[in-house]
Amino acid sequence: MQPETRSRAVPRLRVKHLLATGAAAMMIAAPLALPTIANAEPAPVLTSPSELLAAKTDDLVDLRIGDIRPTQPSVGFDEVYYKVGRYTMGKDALNKGLGDWCEANGQGDVASAQPGATIDNAASFTCTIPLGQETADSLAAMKTVVIGPGGVPYLTDGHHTLTSFAETPGAGLNTPLRLRVMGNLSNLSETDFWAKMQENGWTWLKDVNGKTITPQQLPKSVGLKNFQDDPARSLLYFTRDIGYTAGTIPFQEFIWGDWLRTSGVDLSGWNPTSAESTLAIVKTISEAQVAAGQDTVIAGGYTGKQLGTLKKWNDGKAVDKGEFAKLSKPFSDDKPGKIAYAMAYKATLPVLTAPATPAAPSVTASGTTATISWQAPADGGSPITGYRVQLSGDDQPARAPIEVAGTELSVTVPNLIPGTYTATVTAVNAIGASATSPVSAAVTIAQPTNPGDVHGKLAISGDLRPGATVKVSGTGFAPNVEGFALELHSAPVRLATVTTDANGAFAESVTIPADAPAGAHRIVVLWNGAEVSGSDVTVQPAVDPTPTPDPGTTAPSTPTPGTQAPGSSATAQPGATHPAANAGSSLPQTGAGDLPTATLLIALLLGTGVLAAGIAHKRSAQ
Repeated sequence: MQPETRSRAVPRLRVKHLLATGAAAMMIAAPLALPTIANAEPAPVLTSPSELLAAKTDDLVDLRIGDIRPTQPSVGFDEVYYKVGRYTMGKDALNKGLGDWCEANGQGDVASAQPGATIDNAASFTCTIPLGQETADSLAAMKTVVIGPGGVPYLTDGHHTLTSFAETPGAGLNTPLRLRVMGNLSNLSETDFWAKMQENGWTWLKDVNGKTITPQQLPKSVGLKNFQDDPARSLLYFTRDIGYTAGTIPFQEFIWGDWLRTSGVDLSGWNPTSAESTLAIVKTISEAQVAAGQDTVIAGGYTGKQLGTLKKWNDGKAVDKGEFAKLSKPFSDDKPGKIAYAMAYKATLPVLTAPATPAAPSVTASGTTATISWQAPADGGSPITGYRVQLSGDDQPARAPIEVAGTELSVTVPNLIPGTYTATVTAVNAIGASATSPVSAAVTIAQPTNPGDVHGKLAISGDLRPGATVKVSGTGFAPNVEGFALELHSAPVRLATVTTDANGAFAESVTIPADAPAGAHRIVVLWNGAEVSGSDVTVQPAVDPTPTPDPGTTAPSTPTPGTQAPGSSATAQPGATHPAANAGSSLPQTGAGDLPTATLLIALLLGTGVLAAGIAHKRSAQ
């Protein structure tokens, strides 16, 4: 599609307002009633969903920024604070926000503006490049989208800029903006779409701690309320052109953020509300970037060169020159630096706090399942990112807290044993955790009538080897029930049939089958073929019954028939049986000459006995 989107004869892409929520409207300042200035552009006609489905790569589409879906979970709030601070507190001759909108729209910079001009009122300012006269450079500077299933536009570049527009009075989520299409993947399934987005490097699926998230956990719209704050991302934004050059690969600052978390740079002394402290840590980080070198793999498999590492700090300029000098300018300067604007704007914001204490949750029971529900407390000015639900009861008083996403207000816990349960809730945001809620009213899990509805727990002890005996202990099962099957899986092997006592417990010694292969298995308890409990185990290899000779000794030798055993001083007598002649013997030898000597003594004793008996018989006969 050609860039002359407002003057060509072919139908141009438009988008209708897809979302017009009350929440969005509250964020939008009422536009000023300004006269139309000369050469002002007409208000854009937004691209329809059906036209988005037909969009091709490099087409230009007009969208409401509140309708564009993010492809990353976080932004650097300080970068947004810098932009909004400059838009609202700036000392520029022409408002920087208007210039950023013109650039994002493919029209260069702001050319003229009426007093009080606002971003959302296209009639109140003009851009240096009229619509239809865009250049390759101006088009390259535009923010980009990918069209997903259902014609949904996904933002691949410009999260900070669009969020800054959303947070600026006189703009907001209803602000129209023209974007360039990076690709149209609307023909793919949701699963294949996200796989392709990851393959192309068009999404960043890690949270602020570097933990992988799912596409379903991404925000639904731009705006600070919807994003996590990534302080590392802000610091890396400020090191641009001091430690590295921006724009070499997608999500470049996030990759540098991964590096920063493991780089050894100490952030513990950084005061994020102080311009001086922030400037100092930016200097430290940028110096570490350059020191890492061009050929070193920094993070994500990328080398320093691929991530734009500069060969010399501040591009070889002195500390009072170049980009670092610009960044260092205080707010009192005619041209304040980015950090000064960010800190000045941040100082006007309400102090953010951890969420308020949630009210006591409610707990309901159904069979052996408990559902805990609660109301979202005040978020302290920072979005709630999660909840910690503590369920306490008769089965496990020290149960670990259940982590729940910040968008959820209930959680279900199955397979509880009969007893009484209560719950508490703690809310968490980027600032910290709330106080723990009051304890809920107690709820009772009744004793099920079907033994298969009671899910107990197993403990296994002993030598887990083929042919060995182990002890399997169970608790929390239906009491006084005969006929639970105890099996070894995956290939089912019955180990025993057990009966529970009045407390729902049992203890059984069972033998691991002699032919059980080494590796992962599961010991399970079944009722009528359905599992009611199980425990993963690892069967060790069987022990070889053949003794292994001590490497420091010599194995005993077997004398050849008719020869003297080594070390023996005795001589075999006629009629004596040499051990080597007894081919069926399996007796072990404990020494080279022990057995022949013993045999000789036995023969002598037998001979003496026979001789004595003969003499006695002769005397009797006389």
